[in-house]
Amino acid sequence: MSPSARASAPAGVSTPCLIVNPRSFRAARGLAGQASALARKHGADVIAVDGPEALTAAVDAILARRQQRVMLLAGDGTVRAVVDQLAALPTGAWIPDLLVLPGGRTNLTATDLAAGGAALSMLRRALLAADSQRWEAGVVERRTLCIEQTPAPPRHGFWVGAAVIDSVIRRTHAYRARGAGVSGAGPWSTVSSLLRLGTLAVRGRSDIRSPMLDIDAGPTGRLHDRVRLLVATTLHHRKGLFDPYASRNGDDLRLTAVTSGAAHFWRWLPRVLTGRFSLDMTPARGFLSGSCESVQIIGLAGYSLDGEAYDTDPARPVVIRRGPRLRFFVP
Repeated sequence: MSPSARASAPAGVSTPCLIVNPRSFRAARGLAGQASALARKHGADVIAVDGPEALTAAVDAILARRQQRVMLLAGDGTVRAVVDQLAALPTGAWIPDLLVLPGGRTNLTATDLAAGGAALSMLRRALLAADSQRWEAGVVERRTLCIEQTPAPPRHGFWVGAAVIDSVIRRTHAYRARGAGVSGAGPWSTVSSLLRLGTLAVRGRSDIRSPMLDIDAGPTGRLHDRVRLLVATTLHHRKGLFDPYASRNGDDLRLTAVTSGAAHFWRWLPRVLTGRFSLDMTPARGFLSGSCESVQIIGLAGYSLDGEAYDTDPARPVVIRRGPRLRFFVP
């Protein structure tokens, strides 16, 4: 919703609201209780959700009473569910402002959509901004992405991993579920598993195989080959070196695909990971990267959207396109 449309909309509830998923990785380690106490101290509503139905009901209630300032302490999966519910609203519908706080294990979405830092300090700054009417000055609009394969409903989020990356993410979830200790179930379990499985898969030393895909990204280019790496996002990736896209336009859908037989793969892998593509890294040599309005993929058996895995029919096209914009508060 544009600022002018928002200004003309009927007034809603000014009281901030904190949605907490106490089962999220970091939230479950005492953070949920601390954040809830802090929010209540500042007069904010607190809603604890422990499953999809409770989360949907909480967002429905916020929409019904037009509660503008919403803070979300949860992992990427819970954030994706809220984003999906809001992005599916009709064009022009009223939407709240979201602050995404890191309450999960990896928090890729929170890291990109907020200024960074500890969850409690960000929450405190947001509550003070709401108290002093400085909230609106910190609000930005960010585009979502939408992924579709009929007859399944469209799904909205911020980043997609497919091909070998999807397989590695699925293996990581399984590895973490049966693991123990710091490397298996602790705060570094996802990172350690991704590094271990990803290195084996990319080097061809695992049973994970590159699928044969037909990728049509319009003017950006086309690939028909076995694809090793496939990622797409609308996140900006402005923190750290990892930004594996030739385009620096963070407001667009950005895509990168690399075939299993890409020329000089190991020599050019640092360029891929940091988005420093050269003129030699073309689709003819196994590299496709840049911005696009949409991309159609045939041959895909599944993908991971914001870390959540979904199965697809490889015989029918999967379409990834630019989704609607939502509003986020950056403390």
